[in-house]
Amino acid sequence: MENIKSLCSKCRNTTNHAVLAQHRLIRDSSDGEIQWRGTYQIIQCLGCDDIVFRCASMFTEDHDPSTGQPIESVQLYPDPAVGRQPMNGHEAFPLKIARIYMETLNAVNNQTPILAAIGLRILIESICLEQKTKADKLTEGIDELVEMGLLSKKQAEFLHIHRFMGNQAASEVVAPKPQSLIAALDIAENLLKTVYILPDMTQMLKRS
Repeated sequence: MENIKSLCSKCRNTTNHAVLAQHRLIRDSSDGEIQWRGTYQIIQCLGCDDIVFRCASMFTEDHDPSTGQPIESVQLYPDPAVGRQPMNGHEAFPLKIARIYMETLNAVNNQTPILAAIGLRILIESICLEQKTKADKLTEGIDELVEMGLLSKKQAEFLHIHRFMGNQAASEVVAPKPQSLIAALDIAENLLKTVYILPDMTQMLKRS
């Protein structure tokens, strides 16, 4: 299908996108003098392969004063101008951890702090399991990550606090403060980078 120019949520630039699927709607007023046109597309960036949903609409009564042409309104989902973007290299995460990470990030961006707190707790637990820590409790698993050199002691101290935020969020419906969630997400992303991204970068540097 055709290629179009669009802002990329991942590249953060206007790039060429391939139109993977498309549906058009046209609606006319009863007298046929006013028309609305809508184009719904699934598009893929030809630079980074990121896929988003694009909605472009045009109303014949809305014109650009300088050109006289109808003004096109474009919306992208997810919106690249809103919220925190996934960290670079998240494609390298194991499938289960990548899914938990993306759902947690969406909870943070959608300002649902209780779900975000629970998601961060599950994300850390999943990393502990994937790294084969021997502890039965999350507290001990976090300490093992410190012993393995994957977390600093200060980061572990904060995650212990977040562990209790997660328990409160689940059992007492207590929403943590936004700054606490962002700090916990920062630590979780640093852990993900250390475990899943830096080893591949190290191997590439060795080969080069």
